[in-house]
Amino acid sequence: MRTLFKIALLLVASFSFYSLNGQSGPSGDISEQIKIKRERTFKGEALYGFMNGGSELYLEYGFKDLRAIDISFRGNDYTVEIYKMAGPEEAFGIYSIHTFGMLYADTLFEISCHSLMQLQTVAGDTYYSLVFETPSKEVNSDAVELIKYYIERAENQGEFELPSEINEFVTSVSGNLKLMMGPLGVMAGSSELIDLLKNMSNYKIWVFKDENSATSKALFYTKDENSIAHLKSLLAPSALVLQGKGWLLFDF
Repeated sequence: MRTLFKIALLLVASFSFYSLNGQSGPSGDISEQIKIKRERTFKGEALYGFMNGGSELYLEYGFKDLRAIDISFRGNDYTVEIYKMAGPEEAFGIYSIHTFGMLYADTLFEISCHSLMQLQTVAGDTYYSLVFETPSKEVNSDAVELIKYYIERAENQGEFELPSEINEFVTSVSGNLKLMMGPLGVMAGSSELIDLLKNMSNYKIWVFKDENSATSKALFYTKDENSIAHLKSLLAPSALVLQGKGWLLFDF
């Protein structure tokens, strides 16, 4: 089980004691230092008013609503995007598609991605993205404080757990494990599987690098037994790793 708001025991350089313990440090109450410049809310298909190019992908993952906040905090500008999704798996799924350019992975929070200009994490059924205007190769501790502030004040439902079928194969999550729930997710997350999954629907597929064997693996779930039989017929016998009712684990 993965507790999504557990702070990692190994600290990275420049991440303060105050951030780790939910304190605002010597600068005072964090809420008094947050200056909201603009705040917008988008529900359902209204997301098209926020992003024209990527809305379909979010909707495929069960997007419910977005709170987008432009902030000035301690002399720097940030944009916080809080995406409420259909559930913890959907929140992790949309997060997993957007993890790239990582400087630090799964260190600030148990599941998190810190890049040059962005901090991302998930808590329950919510995906959080915080973009900072000033690039930082070190940990941006102000960004960590901000995202922690918003997580603590949100109603994040449920808890993400890895499927038991892949626990023994997955040793790293962010940047490795991707969850796709439809053709747009597959196109964005693992395009080499597009032809294999063509004409299929109502599935989810977890893709990851097995660090023990250096092979790419996929765990395919569906309630449609015909899809299971069809997919199995397309795989080489040597590619099938494990199978059960409603799922296949295979190399690709």
